[in-house]
Amino acid sequence: MHLQGFTGSGHTARPAMVMFLGILWILPVHGQDAGFQFARVWYESHPGFRESAWATDYPTAEYNLHEAISRTTGLQLEGPPVVVSLRDPGIFEYAVLYLTEPGYWRTNEEEVANLRRYLDRGGFLIIDDFHDYGRGYTGPQWNNMYDNIKRVYPDREPVELTADHPVWQIYYDIDPDAAISTKNGGFRGWGETNFAPDDDIYYAVFDDAGRPMIIICYNQDIGDGWEWPGGRNLGSASTVSFQMAINFIFYTLTH
Repeated sequence: MHLQGFTGSGHTARPAMVMFLGILWILPVHGQDAGFQFARVWYESHPGFRESAWATDYPTAEYNLHEAISRTTGLQLEGPPVVVSLRDPGIFEYAVLYLTEPGYWRTNEEEVANLRRYLDRGGFLIIDDFHDYGRGYTGPQWNNMYDNIKRVYPDREPVELTADHPVWQIYYDIDPDAAISTKNGGFRGWGETNFAPDDDIYYAVFDDAGRPMIIICYNQDIGDGWEWPGGRNLGSASTVSFQMAINFIFYTLTH
């Protein structure tokens, strides 16, 4: 279960097998050897802010996501969800990393360098659960996320991941423009913004070959949809949250 270029163990990598559309697909050895394992990123928040922001929706969200993968796909799961630090060379064991609440995310040079190596070798990062003021506006949460991304890739910019990108059709057929954000429904705290249906925006940071290395779910919280299936009046927003995650995972495992 190692990314390309990583030789941390001596065993031979085995391709994962997935039943999809009635066909047994052999996934190339691009991420984990025999199955998928969810990995959440632990990080230190900025001083004086939420110390456990990294753990939002934890651990219910990822256990529910594992259950959805098991029930709706043929993708083999390898062990329970885990928590990893970007300082840890063990991140190369995981094809996909998930980072939540990036408005509080703080990085150091060691984490920046290790994350860049991970992404350059074929890793994939999902950034989720942050919002500011709606489409056409950015604010402090976006700015903090953006500053961290620019530390990793000073020469790359997040680009909107439009509905014609194949990531939206690889397993489930999703229209990101029509998809309902979890930020649109359920209970909203005092002073929080209720977003319009088109305010959730999805961005990607691409490598030189056009592969998305990072997907950013802005004005969206798909982790909330995993944590509360059928709850908090999220309705179809929860369903599409699972579908998006599965599409992201399948895309990176096959590209």
